[in-house]
Amino acid sequence: MERLRLGLVGAGYWGRNLVRVFGGHPQVELCAIADPDESAANAAGAGLPIVRDVEQLLDEFDPDAVAIVTPPSTHYDLARIALAAGKHCWVEKPLALRAREAGELVELAERNRCQLFVDETFLYDPLVRTAREWIHGGRLGEVYHLSFQRLGQGRIRRDSNVWWNSAPHDLSIFCYWIESPVRRVQVQSFSYLQTNIADVAIGTLETASGVSAHIYLSWMAPQKVATATVVGSRGMLVFEGRFGKRKLEFYEFQVANPANVRGNVVPVERFECTETVNGGSEEPLALAVNAFVDAILNGSLPPSAGVFSKRVVEILEAGLPY
Repeated sequence: MERLRLGLVGAGYWGRNLVRVFGGHPQVELCAIADPDESAANAAGAGLPIVRDVEQLLDEFDPDAVAIVTPPSTHYDLARIALAAGKHCWVEKPLALRAREAGELVELAERNRCQLFVDETFLYDPLVRTAREWIHGGRLGEVYHLSFQRLGQGRIRRDSNVWWNSAPHDLSIFCYWIESPVRRVQVQSFSYLQTNIADVAIGTLETASGVSAHIYLSWMAPQKVATATVVGSRGMLVFEGRFGKRKLEFYEFQVANPANVRGNVVPVERFECTETVNGGSEEPLALAVNAFVDAILNGSLPPSAGVFSKRVVEILEAGLPY
């Protein structure tokens, strides 16, 4: 296979981004868009053929792969149809709304020898990968705690709450950086703008190895914030994730041995930012598309393969069932 023929299901806001990125990839041929809203499909498709649904897409165009860019409640059913037809599958986050369904999709993909890829875009940001190298290489020492914040007046959803809409970003990063399984999840959620649709959520995680994390999510905040902080025994890192302001900082950190301190305050002996890595011009979404295409053409295993993203769904469901 020299070029990948891809059909896209869903012509909304993110679908238009994927038309742009997939359409600009030299090894991808966009063959059609499936969306019942013909005007939205025309706006996104730049002259591409338009069909009603995934079944018509498969019957009339027989693509090699399908990209599912639809509301979360549809991901499982649409991905199951595509995988059952033997098509490689790109699915927007989250992979599914239940861990059982995510597991079924992973098994179906393996059985039919299909790539199942979840668009956890941040995993393809070079800064997130550098942070992983620092963590796994021991630069921070023993990892103690992680803190995530994703706040701002963003796209307030009516079909999904802030936990299921925003937490997949941070949970995918957490799982990419910390491999120990999560043994405890607690989430407090609050609904202010819409009845029974949380717009504020605070999650706490603990892994089997004792690493802790908290995640603070809000659609109601005066400033946009997208940060991840990792605290270790010898150092700390801060990832700034806002596009256009992306950077990664490393802080050397050392405190006195509390056993040798006579007073009630343990002195901080060293706390200094010793390295800053600024984000480059690479678009993480384009890098994710590269990884998807490479997985299909060359058999590589991307960090957001379904087998890994299933773990994110397990944590989401344990914290706040959909």
